[in-house]
Amino acid sequence: MKKHLNKIATYTALVLISSLSFPMDVLADAEKKQSLSTLPNVDKSASATKRKILAEKEQKIVNEASEAMLGTQQALEALEKNDSKKALSILQTVSGKLDILLAKEPALALIPADIEIDAYDFEGDAKAVEKARDQADDFLEDGNLQGARQILSGLASEIRITTINIPLGSFPTAVKDAVALINKGKANEAATVLSQVLNMLIKTTEIIPLPILRAEALLDEASAMEHKKDLSKEKSREDVLKLTDAAKENLKIGELLGYGDKDDYKILYTEIDDIKEVLHSGKSAGTWEKIKNKLSELKNKVTQSKK
Repeated sequence: MKKHLNKIATYTALVLISSLSFPMDVLADAEKKQSLSTLPNVDKSASATKRKILAEKEQKIVNEASEAMLGTQQALEALEKNDSKKALSILQTVSGKLDILLAKEPALALIPADIEIDAYDFEGDAKAVEKARDQADDFLEDGNLQGARQILSGLASEIRITTINIPLGSFPTAVKDAVALINKGKANEAATVLSQVLNMLIKTTEIIPLPILRAEALLDEASAMEHKKDLSKEKSREDVLKLTDAAKENLKIGELLGYGDKDDYKILYTEIDDIKEVLHSGKSAGTWEKIKNKLSELKNKVTQSKK
């Protein structure tokens, strides 16, 4: 169990995701090396989206739960150092915080105590993903499972946000049991109970695909680009189509990495292609809305939560 407070975890996560590559990278191939002054804005938009997601998760962390979890870890450490007096003092505080939680949320089964964030970013375009998949297939056909496994383990581009939850039905009672054992001079048994208590913590992990976030940022920028007054219609169209092509490239990466079904992407590709025919017309607003709705549906579908 990692021993860190949720605020530190969130700060670390923000630093981590800020180092990831964003929409600028998707224009790096030979056919798309032309400079796009809009891309830094897209970069900031994608980063802002990720910060918003993490901030929302951090707000759900309950301080008493976080402190109770950390205190339980500290009490176990104290017992391992034969400091029963310190462990008892800590656990009495922990028990009080858990009583507060039970009073506040009597019907709640799980309460968030901490978050852990891991980021994995595949460095390459859709062709690179296809090549890696083909190599993995070749290894599997040859019976080289470890070779295939090594390749497949790198085929991910996602943020994994793991929430550590305290089960209110069992955790508080177990802590009180540990306190009772310490009072009886049974420190070793109390340590065993605390180890079991910490194993009661339940982790739920949400997986958010990065290619989908990048595509969303690019399409938002493309939609805004259509109405920029300081650009001619020709220049606006040129930049919009570059951005939509970059969005489609990211969506293709997401599709090849297995974030969703092929049919979901097929519909979205069609909607994005339709914008070419209606740019700077009365129909464009409706088409952009369709694109955003379809992308939102895809994002909600592929954002996975698991225990």
